[in-house]
Amino acid sequence: MIYLPTSEKTLFERRVKDKSTMKICIYEKSVSLDASVETVFAFHENPENLRKISPASLKVEKIVADPRAVPGGTFELEASQFGLPIHWIGRWELVDAPHMLVDVGVRCPFPFFRHTHRFDFIGPSATRMTDRVEYAFPFGWIGWFAGITGGRLALAAMFAARHRATRQYFGKSSD
Repeated sequence: MIYLPTSEKTLFERRVKDKSTMKICIYEKSVSLDASVETVFAFHENPENLRKISPASLKVEKIVADPRAVPGGTFELEASQFGLPIHWIGRWELVDAPHMLVDVGVRCPFPFFRHTHRFDFIGPSATRMTDRVEYAFPFGWIGWFAGITGGRLALAAMFAARHRATRQYFGKSSD
């Protein structure tokens, strides 16, 4: 687990408090998988598995994390996207096994970032996984416009690749 100094926790809490003044963008995408809810949940609670489903443009270089998500637990990622370095510290905000995981960006490129992974039972060996990302860019309305245009396109490309890789990992049910 990563130790976050009090100043980091305060910064995150301040970001969340200020959320009401931010222009929040939302992106959501679902995929059906040939695996039980418990199996899909267990895979996604371990940040190490990000390496298995990341698009080719995202090079994950380092992951520091516990293998299981716990509320308040943190994880750290070092990666590069199109050659640009990314250092990300996230925290598990909610862990409701095997139905939901919510992680938030504590130190990341966004002033606000929350990723909800929802896992719904659709059959004995079938799960509907939904990713919902709430995010904000800096700079008020200009950032919001960048978020709903360029940010949305980037997330759509990333989650299309991640869901394709996840389907290959688990198998695909009918969408």
